[in-house]
Amino acid sequence: MKRFLPHIILIPLLLTIPIVSSPDFDGTLSVFRVSPFQREFIRFVLVIIFFYVNLNIFLPKLYGKKKYLPFTICILISFGIMVFLPYYLASENIFSGQPSQMQMGPPEMHAPNGNFPPPMEGKHLRPNFGPRNDGSYHQMIFSSVLPFLFSFLSSLFIFRNNEKKELERSKAKAELLNLKYQLQPHFLFNILNSIYSLALLKSDDAPNGILKLSNVMRYVVQESSKDFVELDKEIEYLKDYVALQLVRTDNSLDFSYTEIGETKGLQIAPFILVNFIENAFKYGFNAEKNSKIAVKVIVQENVLNFSVSNNIVNESITDEISLKIGLKNTIEHLNQVYEEKHTLTITNDGKTYNVDLRINLI
Repeated sequence: MKRFLPHIILIPLLLTIPIVSSPDFDGTLSVFRVSPFQREFIRFVLVIIFFYVNLNIFLPKLYGKKKYLPFTICILISFGIMVFLPYYLASENIFSGQPSQMQMGPPEMHAPNGNFPPPMEGKHLRPNFGPRNDGSYHQMIFSSVLPFLFSFLSSLFIFRNNEKKELERSKAKAELLNLKYQLQPHFLFNILNSIYSLALLKSDDAPNGILKLSNVMRYVVQESSKDFVELDKEIEYLKDYVALQLVRTDNSLDFSYTEIGETKGLQIAPFILVNFIENAFKYGFNAEKNSKIAVKVIVQENVLNFSVSNNIVNESITDEISLKIGLKNTIEHLNQVYEEKHTLTITNDGKTYNVDLRINLI
C-alpha cells in the first residue's frame, strides 16, 4: 500500500492542473461542458496513462529486452491515440456540418428568425478538429507533441534510473555474498587450522597456503567494488580459492581442473563463478565417501563455458540455507548483468550435481 500511496495522491493533484489553468475556468465545474477544455483534459489524462504504460510495460518488456521495432510501433500508436482520441471524444458536431455556437459568432449575427443559415452547397463536410475547432491537423499534432515528449522522456529517465539502482543493488548483493560466504569465519578458521597443521609438520605447503589466503583476501578487498574485472585475474582468484579448499581435504578428494582458451583481454563481473565452486566443495567432499569434483573453464570466441560437477556425498550442511540464498542471489546477479547473454543449466539427480554456465563476454 505504501508503494502506491504517492501515486494515489499525485494523480488527482495532476488532474487539477488543466482545470485551474484553463481560460474557461470560472471557479465551478461548468468548465467540463466546454468542448475545448474537454479535449485538453482528455489529452492530459492520456499523458498520465501513457506514462505508466510506458514505464511498466513498453520499456521493461520491449525496450529493456532490445525489441526496438515493436517498442517503436507501440510508441507511435500511443502518440496517434493521444493526438486524435480527444477530438473524437469531445468534438463539437464534427461530422454534422452544423457550425457550433462558437463558430456562429455573437447573437446579433444570427438570422432574424433565429434559424441558422443553411450550409454552403458544394462544400465537403469534414471534422472540425483543433483546440478551438480551427480544423488544423498540424495544430492537433503540435498541441500533443510537447506533453507526449514530456511523458515519454520522464518515464524513460525513471526506467533507466531504476535499472541503474537495480544493478547497483545486485552488485551490492554479490559483494556482500562474497564477504559473507567466501570469507566467513568458519572458512578462515578451517584454512588457518590446516595451515597450522602443515606448519607443525614443517610441510613446504604451509607458506604456499598462507600466500594463497593472502591473495584471496586481497582480491576480495580490491576488486569487489568494480563492475567488471579481467577474466584472467578472476580465474587466478578461483584457483587460489580452490587451492585453499584443497588444503583441508588431506588429498582424499578426487579433484580435476581444466582450462582451455585465451582469457586475456576479456572481462567478467567479479564473483559470478565462485559460489558454484563453494557449493561443490560443500556437497561434494566427504573424507569417508567417494568424493569427486571437476571444474572446467573453456573460452572460445569470447564465450566463457564454465562447468562444475560433483558427487553428492555430504548432506548434513550446517549452513545450507545460506548456500541456497547465495545461489539464488548469484543467479539474480547473472540475470541483471548478462541478461540474454548467458545460459545456466543446473541438474541434480540425487547422486551428482552439475552446473553448466555459458556467458557471452562481449
